[in-house]
Amino acid sequence: MPGKINALDVWVAVLAAMSCLGVLIGLPVWALFIGWAWYFTLGATAQVFKKAVLPMLAGAVLAVAAIGIIDGLDRFFSPLAAMITAVFLTVFILMLTLKIAALNCSLVSFNAYSCIFAGYYAQSFPVQADYISNLCYAVLWITGANFLGLVFGWLSICLSELGKRVTRSMPG
Repeated sequence: MPGKINALDVWVAVLAAMSCLGVLIGLPVWALFIGWAWYFTLGATAQVFKKAVLPMLAGAVLAVAAIGIIDGLDRFFSPLAAMITAVFLTVFILMLTLKIAALNCSLVSFNAYSCIFAGYYAQSFPVQADYISNLCYAVLWITGANFLGLVFGWLSICLSELGKRVTRSMPG
């Protein structure tokens, strides 16, 4: 194993274990881990929030649109044809969003789209009695977990550097 165990290794493990408590309130912890991976992949600085939040929201909104289109077309097409049509339309729009500087992060956009799309059908959120509430809860819980992943990434860096700052500030 190259390198020594460091504070970041420990804090990531501690926070990962703590994130599992999210299951007590129905938080899709898997979506948190995806957001956390974005944080490290995109540079592990506070700037990642600026890079990731808008593409995350764009991907989530387009996935909700896909779900709505699928459900709207299911009276006219087979489920597969409805899904193909919805995915074509919404992913085409997603590709267009990547041409906008503030939304140009394909990793986050596509992952957020996938998280909502899969998480909605897997019911990875507190299921509600009506359709619109289910869509809203899916976005809130799944995209919220993605965002918490960014926070956990940031927090793991901050906590791992805390010991270094304390040591540097000690006299002697």
